[in-house]
Amino acid sequence: MLSAILNWLSGGIVGQFTGPLLDAYKAKLAADSDSKKLAAQQDIEGIQAARDIAIADLQHRFSATAIGRYLIVIPWGIYWAYGCIIQLINPLFGAHLVLIALPPGWDTTAMVLIPAIVVGDASTIIARQVTK
Repeated sequence: MLSAILNWLSGGIVGQFTGPLLDAYKAKLAADSDSKKLAAQQDIEGIQAARDIAIADLQHRFSATAIGRYLIVIPWGIYWAYGCIIQLINPLFGAHLVLIALPPGWDTTAMVLIPAIVVGDASTIIARQVTK
């Protein structure tokens, strides 16, 4: 199921580049000078590179660490930032904002999962640099 969704999404991304890529190929075929052919070839290579980057970004966007980042790191970051903002706003403006406590154990879970996600991101970056 996930494979079908990813294929559909990547097909949509590839489809965005199909028209411009075909136009660039037609321009290369219709070029009457070497400079125009070279310019069209550079356009083709640029479009292909943009397509490859978009596909790689899509694959990274649905990785386990990316999903963990969306579901764990971002909500916890917002929660902790809200707590810090409350600590600043209450004394400065005399407000009485309250940060609702989360159920027991959630802090412990976050202290395990967030570093695991950060380590996963770091290892992905290192793996990409090694394979280049």
